[in-house]
Amino acid sequence: MFATFILCVCRSNAQIWWEKRTPHTSIWEYPRSNSMNLLDREYSRNIHFGFALGVNAFDFSQIQNSGNTVFMPGQGNLILYADLIHLKPGFSINAIADYRLVTNLDIRFIPGIFFGQRQLDFYRRDTKGLVKSMPIASNYLEFPVILKYSADRFTNFRPYVFTGLNTRINLSNTINMDSERYIELKKLEPFAEIGLGFNFYFDYFRMGIEFKLSTGLLNCLGNTEAIGNEAYRRSLKSIRSNTTGLTVSFEL
Repeated sequence: MFATFILCVCRSNAQIWWEKRTPHTSIWEYPRSNSMNLLDREYSRNIHFGFALGVNAFDFSQIQNSGNTVFMPGQGNLILYADLIHLKPGFSINAIADYRLVTNLDIRFIPGIFFGQRQLDFYRRDTKGLVKSMPIASNYLEFPVILKYSADRFTNFRPYVFTGLNTRINLSNTINMDSERYIELKKLEPFAEIGLGFNFYFDYFRMGIEFKLSTGLLNCLGNTEAIGNEAYRRSLKSIRSNTTGLTVSFEL
């Protein structure tokens, strides 16, 4: 009996000593190893970097037709109206520079290159018949400045919302007669952006998944008319761009 008591005491003391050396961590607490170190690094410095890859659908959010009577070779005088029916996928590649203003608020600069394509379909107003399907490829340099508000981190999960402005430079804004593109777009387009996302923390990086909506703020239709195909530009009054996208980011 005495030997049993001594054995239990020794076992209890050994257990207390071991628990002091290796404190218990609940599954609902932050990880204690590299993931916790990542959190420490995140709050110990105000700036960090990363990159993002995205897929998008490029659209014209507002198409205002002029209603003017135009002359079409072989068809005479008629009124055209334009519409965008078929959305085509595009993609973007961006760098990320993130500066923490306060604990839950960051300002982000996300320059990159954006590839997209739209198709304007022109119809006769009287017969509703299709006259022309016009592909408009658009490649942009973009410079978004974003304010990002993040909720408190829960284990390895952290949701956030964001809003900001994006200036895009259109690298393919001119008329291209060879590809039968008779519409010119303006070189500079300002966008307002809003979205939401989620960060997931891993040992050495964090991954973000976000949904974003970008709306053009100004008319992006240029004034140049294609010689011999002036009817297409004259049938339009103004158009604005619109983008919806899904982005995956990786940040240190």
